[in-house]
Amino acid sequence: MKKWFARAFACIVLVLVAGTAAHAQLTFTPRVSVTEEYNDNINLDRRNKMDDWITTVSPGATLEWYGQTAGFRLDYDPAYSFYADHDEYDSWSHNARGTVWYNFSRATRLEVSNYFIYTKQPLSDDTFDSGENLVIQGNNRSRGQEKYYTNQASARLSHQFGPENTVYAQMAGGFTNYDDPGDATTDGTTNEDGQWFTPSVGLTYWFSTQNGIESDFSYTRGLYEEGRSDFNNYDGRLRFNHRLTQQTGVYGQYRQIYRAWDDPSDTTVNGTEEQDYLVYAPSVGVFHQFDPTMTGSIGVGYFYQQVKDGNDQKGPFISSELNKLWDFQRWSIRLRTASGIDSQDFSGDQQGLERFALVDVVTRYDFTRDFFGDLILGARYSDYLDSEDDEKDYRYTAEVGLGYNITRWATIRVAYAFNKLDAVNSTEDYEQNRVFATLTLSPSQPWRIFD
Repeated sequence: MKKWFARAFACIVLVLVAGTAAHAQLTFTPRVSVTEEYNDNINLDRRNKMDDWITTVSPGATLEWYGQTAGFRLDYDPAYSFYADHDEYDSWSHNARGTVWYNFSRATRLEVSNYFIYTKQPLSDDTFDSGENLVIQGNNRSRGQEKYYTNQASARLSHQFGPENTVYAQMAGGFTNYDDPGDATTDGTTNEDGQWFTPSVGLTYWFSTQNGIESDFSYTRGLYEEGRSDFNNYDGRLRFNHRLTQQTGVYGQYRQIYRAWDDPSDTTVNGTEEQDYLVYAPSVGVFHQFDPTMTGSIGVGYFYQQVKDGNDQKGPFISSELNKLWDFQRWSIRLRTASGIDSQDFSGDQQGLERFALVDVVTRYDFTRDFFGDLILGARYSDYLDSEDDEKDYRYTAEVGLGYNITRWATIRVAYAFNKLDAVNSTEDYEQNRVFATLTLSPSQPWRIFD
């Protein structure tokens, strides 16, 4: 099953770009980076901290093909890490991304994407697509140096049938595998191999310039190798929008989730029995359209989780969604916020239904043409609704760096990074400090292979 993703993606690349080869441009961008890092808590352990000096060498490249109606982009960045004092942790990691698009017409587009991570680092980085949208969320609770790999793929067909009216159909799927899925984490839970498939459809339709609706529905089939029960998940949403001005308006939304387990008697990763549940989640809020392709929203809602043969859950939540880049002459800032009701089912964070909120800010300021500074701040709140011990996580990240372009193809950056997890009613909390310097070699412009 896992080989199917790679084979299907390769076939789609060949089929979609073959017809536009005569009018396409192929470019190649090589790169290599070397990082020297001091890490005061390599295993993210709250008590028995181990520090080390880590040298990481990462060659990589980007291959891009742009035609009149089709194109693709492939990124691959392997890396090898050397530990000065704990050489048993020396290892490879792999990060690969691929996107293929094909425009059947100006209004109809097919986009196929695949994202792959292989690592043994306890805190894997989040993975974003080319539009800086979160695709794979980093594992907040993994500990030690357990190797695992995860893959996510999707194929989305979208059609625009009016200035603001769109419809789409998508098929997505993925899997997460651990080298030793039975290994226990620090809180006694175990990592589970799993895979999922999610077909979905959606519609955005404006009846007039002031009033419109958004609706989508998805079905997820979740499969586990052992330990947990497989499940079916149904998730639907309907939202009514009303514009107060040309860019700003208000909305009312209703969302409903139904989770059905094949065998509810199977135990979960936290040792409790799974139960079928139904979630009702109405919300209201405001939205603002920054540009034709970017709309942000924020609102408040109330959820009620009706659990079969279990304790019901209810409470308020904040609903928000924004991913916006402001780019000025000398500085830029990207703000990303998201909050609402979600479910963590296929990572080390297998905690089930959660109420969450996150905010990330990335800024950069160019002091001169070659000298720059950057700052990254992030915070995430997770309330695990299915936890018997009422577990909650508060995660904080901060990174500040200074960089200098030595030449047009060489850049050096020094930085300090801080990670902290406050785990309420759990023993998973930690603090980590990192200081590192990275030298990156890459051409300032992609190499054109042919036009």
